[in-house]
Amino acid sequence: MKNEKTKDFLTLGEVLEEQKKRPPIKYLWSGIKEKSFGLVFGPSKSGKTIFCENFAFKIAIGETQFLGEKLNIQQPQKVLFVGLEEFWEYRVARNEKQMLTYDSSNISLLEANYLYQPFEFKGKIITKQDWEQLDLLVKKSKASFVVIDSITRLNHGKLEDSETAESILQNLRNICYDNGVTLICIHHTPKMYGKPLDMDSIKGSSVFAQESDFAIGINKTAQEDRYVKNVFFRYAADCSDSVKEVNIDENTIIHLVGRTTEQKLLNKTDRRRSNDSRDLIIEYLDRTPCVLYKTADLVKALTKKLNIKDRQVKDYLKRLVEEGDVSNPKRGYYQSIKCCNNQGKEANDEA
Repeated sequence: MKNEKTKDFLTLGEVLEEQKKRPPIKYLWSGIKEKSFGLVFGPSKSGKTIFCENFAFKIAIGETQFLGEKLNIQQPQKVLFVGLEEFWEYRVARNEKQMLTYDSSNISLLEANYLYQPFEFKGKIITKQDWEQLDLLVKKSKASFVVIDSITRLNHGKLEDSETAESILQNLRNICYDNGVTLICIHHTPKMYGKPLDMDSIKGSSVFAQESDFAIGINKTAQEDRYVKNVFFRYAADCSDSVKEVNIDENTIIHLVGRTTEQKLLNKTDRRRSNDSRDLIIEYLDRTPCVLYKTADLVKALTKKLNIKDRQVKDYLKRLVEEGDVSNPKRGYYQSIKCCNNQGKEANDEA
């Protein structure tokens, strides 16, 4: 705010007047507000980096949705991915595979809008000078969305020490607010061993909760089911029970499988429940796992096989998709999740 003379305090009316002069800050995606700072966290190999890469790609091309939720941007934007852990050639090879799944116009946008740090950029950010260089990189990039992979490379002490965690997060917040960017920092947790994702999973969790505007968890269960969980939002409600079940294909593109509960995924030992029509539908699809069935053809085959009405088949299919037992890769088509799981195992799952 510009004042002729520094004031000791401001009234609500003065602050409201200043706010009217500025464009409103809107939600970017889910509970993430533009120009806010937060975390994507979870155990090793869960898919955190791939999640962030896919998210950044969508912003770079001006896409309007990501994993079934609105992406609130008006046009393609510059994004900066600061990868401090992985050798750049491995990362770029994966990004190229991801890029080639898009059409030519979007490939051109990605080539121009998806930015990396220079080859000579330091792999650890520890000293004051290092932080100044990182801040300068963000400033010069003119990016609106920035990902840093990961907090491990910013750690100058022990994250269990609240002073260390607070110092790192305050530096990140300063970069976020001073440059007016949405900033995501990837953070690794120990293996979860069937435990639910929450802020207590993070070392120095109290400081992370205090200093972050949001925290999104990514996990992979013992049965290799992946999910995305809204753990904490400062500016929006989060639902601790509901999660997005996802899979990662051979091109390291992340797909929404459906919505379910975290506990259901953690408790799942296999995909069979009681011996009912839903189990028979799963078995039918599993016999030809990578065949993509058109809804009309599948309903016709199953009504004959199971001797039930087509409305019941459609209802079963809908529930099986919601529970993550059948894949609905695109509107009007179904297939076995075995195909998706096999592709995911072959994917380069760094993160």
